[in-house]
Amino acid sequence: MHLVIFDFDGTIHLEETPRIFLRVLSQDQGMRKKIRKFYISMSWVYILYRFGLCRQLAIRRVLSGIVKMMCGMSETQIDGFFKQCLELARESFSPISLSRLKAHLESNDQILLLSGAFSQFIALVARDLGMNSWLGTEIEIIDGVCTGQITSIMNGPSKVQALRTFLQKQTEAGVIFDMGEAYAYADSIYDLPLLMLCGHPVAVNPDQELLKEAKLRGWEIIWDGACQLKGKKIKN
Repeated sequence: MHLVIFDFDGTIHLEETPRIFLRVLSQDQGMRKKIRKFYISMSWVYILYRFGLCRQLAIRRVLSGIVKMMCGMSETQIDGFFKQCLELARESFSPISLSRLKAHLESNDQILLLSGAFSQFIALVARDLGMNSWLGTEIEIIDGVCTGQITSIMNGPSKVQALRTFLQKQTEAGVIFDMGEAYAYADSIYDLPLLMLCGHPVAVNPDQELLKEAKLRGWEIIWDGACQLKGKKIKN
């Protein structure tokens, strides 16, 4: 049994989950004014992001803004909200990633979904796809209600630390994985440290920076047809 790690946005999901979250939130008329204000406040962040600048800052700002709009939601409402998001997200799942996932499931591998998206959403995705484990950005819940705050964000550097913690817990439970035999699937240069930890790194629909690194290192590169024809990721 091998450990297999999948990123979500750009790897399994060919769009950006914040767009999905905002689309579902906008179905509530009471949210539309807040969403307009959110887009206005995020305009400068979006420009920097599109030019490849301050991407991690942009992601943090966007996720924080979305959680603030979720403030006051009960856990039941949050679950319902993310189920709606999953229905939309399924429309943009990567065929090539799902094919690899199916093969690993048939091999009874231990699969970890490691994503910057909200953990409650990632849990639904993981269960839906038959994955064993998941880790994501944590929303603060107190007395069953969203406070509008994030307790921890899962990004490039923190993914590595989260993986190390996961491996330690697995070891304590008597399960030891050989990282030289582990697989990791990701699309972004920000996941380079994670990919480097695994013996079988796979660049999925990679951005230009990761594509260059993957070619230099002789890593496997896989594409969904539409992404390769465009020469870039759909989400970009």
